[in-house]
Amino acid sequence: MFEELFTPDVSDRALYLLSDYHIFALLGISFTLTLVLWYAIYLDDHEKRSRLRIGLASFMIIVEASWHVWAVSVGVWHVNHALPLHICSLAAILSIFMLFQRSYSIFEVLYFWAFAGAVQAIATPDSRGYNFPHFHYFWYFTTHANVLLAVMWMLIIEKVRPTWHSWRKTFVITTLYAVIIYPINMFTGGNYMLLMQKPAVPTLADFLDVWPGYLFWLYVVAVIVGTMCYLPYVISDARRR
Repeated sequence: MFEELFTPDVSDRALYLLSDYHIFALLGISFTLTLVLWYAIYLDDHEKRSRLRIGLASFMIIVEASWHVWAVSVGVWHVNHALPLHICSLAAILSIFMLFQRSYSIFEVLYFWAFAGAVQAIATPDSRGYNFPHFHYFWYFTTHANVLLAVMWMLIIEKVRPTWHSWRKTFVITTLYAVIIYPINMFTGGNYMLLMQKPAVPTLADFLDVWPGYLFWLYVVAVIVGTMCYLPYVISDARRR
C-alpha cells in the first residue's frame, strides 16, 4: 500500500473533471479553508493568531519541499516540468513569504494569481496522470488550496484588499515574467505558464486559437479574467460612493 502511494507510475484511472475524486477534493478544500479561517476569526488573542499564521506558512514549506523530495527519489524530477516556474508554483512559494511577513506588496499580486490561476487549477485539475490515493493527488490539491488560503487569510484576517494599482502591478509583473519564461521553455522543452501549448486536460484554453495565435488570446483571456477578479471591488466601491 505504501509503495502505491508514492510510486512513479501513473494511475490506471485518470482524474477527470467533476469525477468522484475531483468532487471529494473540492469538498475537502472548501471544508478545510472554511474551518481554518473560522478558527482564525474565533481567536481573539493576537499571539495565538500569529502562531497559527506562522504554523500555516511552515506547513506550506513542508508541502512544497515534499513534492521535490518525492520526485527526485522516484526519478520523475525533470527540468522541463519540475522547476517552480508555473504561476501557481511561484505563487505557492510567495504565499509562504507573504504569511511570514504579512506582506501587502506580495498580496497585491497573489490576489489575482490565486483567483485567476489557483482556482482554475483546482476547478480543472491536471494531476499529470495521478489519482486518489496517490501522494501527487493530495499534494496537487493541497498546494493550490494553500495559495487560496494564504490570500483569503490576508483578505479576511489581515483585512487588506487589492486596488486598481494592484491589478496594474500584477499585469506588468506577469507580462515581464512571461517574457522571461518563454526562452526558458525553449531551452528546457517545458511548457511553463502554458506558453508553448494548451494543457492536456479540458480548460478555458481549449477555446483559444492554435499556437502561435494561441499566445495572443491567452494574453487577452488573462487580462479579462484578472479584471473580473477585481470586479467585486469595483461594484462595492461604486455602491459606497
